[in-house]
Amino acid sequence: MAKIGNYVQRDTYSRFRSQRKPSWSDYNKAWTKRRQSAAKRLDKINALAYTMQSVTLQSSQLNTLFVLKNQGRLGHYGNQTAAQARINLVV
Repeated sequence: MAKIGNYVQRDTYSRFRSQRKPSWSDYNKAWTKRRQSAAKRLDKINALAYTMQSVTLQSSQLNTLFVLKNQGRLGHYGNQTAAQARINLVV
């Protein structure tokens, strides 16, 4: 290293830069990893959407069944909505 006065002139650029330059392989690996994580997230979202669809379908079927069973037995309730208000269905 060159010495000027009392200070050593250091080549900080070559000293602190990465020893290996990134290659196309590194770039491709990084994007592959990113695509894989995005695919995993999408799978989780699809599973959640399927679950919500199943719950909605089942609750709709139960509601229809309830209405069909109670059509003739409304009693002193005026309509089907009043009959449905008797149950507490949490979805």
